[in-house]
Amino acid sequence: MMKGITAMNYRDRCHRALTAPTAVLLAVLAASCAGSPAVGPLVVATSAPVTAVAQPVDIYADWSLPTESVSVWTMPDKPGSYMQANLAAIETRTLSNGVTLIIKKNPANRVFSLKVAFKGGVALTPTGKAGIEAMTLALMARGSQKYSYQDLQRIQYEKSSSIGYTSAGYDWSSFDLNTIDKYWDEMFAIFADCVLRPAFDSSQFNLVQNDFRVIVQKSLADPYNYAVSKLHEKIFVGHPYEEDFAGTPASISAMTLADLIEYYTTTMSADRMAVVAVGNFDADKLTAALNATIGTIPRRAIAVPSVPRREAKPAVYLEKFDKSKGIAYVRGDYPIADIKSPDFPTLQLAYSMLNELLFSIVRTDHGACYSTWANAHGFLDSYGSLVVYKTDQPGAVKGWLDESIALLASGKTLNLKGGDQKYAPIAQTIEAYKAKYVNAFYGNQQTNAEMAAQLASSLVYFGDAVEYLKFIDKIQAISAEDVVAAVKAYVVAAPVSWIVVGDAAMLNKVDKAAYLGFTGTVE
Repeated sequence: MMKGITAMNYRDRCHRALTAPTAVLLAVLAASCAGSPAVGPLVVATSAPVTAVAQPVDIYADWSLPTESVSVWTMPDKPGSYMQANLAAIETRTLSNGVTLIIKKNPANRVFSLKVAFKGGVALTPTGKAGIEAMTLALMARGSQKYSYQDLQRIQYEKSSSIGYTSAGYDWSSFDLNTIDKYWDEMFAIFADCVLRPAFDSSQFNLVQNDFRVIVQKSLADPYNYAVSKLHEKIFVGHPYEEDFAGTPASISAMTLADLIEYYTTTMSADRMAVVAVGNFDADKLTAALNATIGTIPRRAIAVPSVPRREAKPAVYLEKFDKSKGIAYVRGDYPIADIKSPDFPTLQLAYSMLNELLFSIVRTDHGACYSTWANAHGFLDSYGSLVVYKTDQPGAVKGWLDESIALLASGKTLNLKGGDQKYAPIAQTIEAYKAKYVNAFYGNQQTNAEMAAQLASSLVYFGDAVEYLKFIDKIQAISAEDVVAAVKAYVVAAPVSWIVVGDAAMLNKVDKAAYLGFTGTVE
């Protein structure tokens, strides 16, 4: 089964379940991308023109991202047990063309997972060609010069294997193979042929294009996904992230087979590639097989453009969505610490605390929404988000968001131990929150494919595939004072760009001025 983008796997667009939100880590998720019947012209939800509110002069005049980390935690002198247990199983090699190869030996099962990662993402996207890398990878998975799409489907079914792709973020994508040891040699030969000699069949291109149309159509029919899409359309103008990795209605419809062939020809370069393998591999045999295939890909001197920090501009956008009867969706994005900064894991832990407060105050106390959460999005241009999902009180929820943030900035969290006191000092609850967060981390390391994604992500974002092994040690080192400092520096006075999506009645409830500024009281 092929992997890729589906309507609900946009990394920062999926809504949470009804239960209180839990920590979400950096592992990139992939979901199945099945073929779909032909559809007519793409129709997306209609909306009124976006209305923006000008930036107040005084509120954000002195705000800026910290130039140095506000967290003072340091790594322990000795690596923790998780890093020690895993480090010995990870080996780094270099293919004949300079491509980095990461091998994690896992004798616990018979699954072999291989991921060819491509750095650059949307920063390499030609203007107006949003989604071109994902579409190119999808077409590569639909046949090679030696194996037709029908051959691939049959063989994958017979061998319980999958050749597909992952494209669920702005900064990198991958072409993936998952199989078992018994079929490795045969499946790798097919996989390599798809990478090196894709068929680029016109009939399969039409199906891929149609699939992407359906995916985007379904996404934009969901009011929350629509809100995120419209918000990013505004805040990333002139920024590399302006080119949505999933594509847009216009870019998908305008894409041609010739566009994909040209993109493949010019960007299939060893300069931006890395290979990650997880399984009970013979490292020497794997390296030899890769050198004979992936190792022959030339270096085309591709310079992956740097991703700048976008200029933060507080604003409120009201977007009419008539089908959202009596329900509104609220989302606010703002810049946060760089993913490499010590402040980033501090914010991740802080948001897990904030999520409990948000859920308790906005949903439980006021019954104002279906769910609510905050998140730290670890891209090359990192940003945070505040979300109220399905609310009938869009005019009131901003105050309750600020109330929750103010409590955390004042050093208070929800009292997880229960009792008469609803809130407790962070110092009394931080260990419980750490345990919860670490458990979520372990939960994202269950399969070989998930491990491969984590290794690839670490390599792309940190230049070191084993950086993620330090994650637990980082979380354990964070103090209550670090949490308070990070929330005050990055969240309390953040220049948030807000969007509220709903029908006319819902939008009429919104006091725009209330969204432009922080109304909470920090003690």
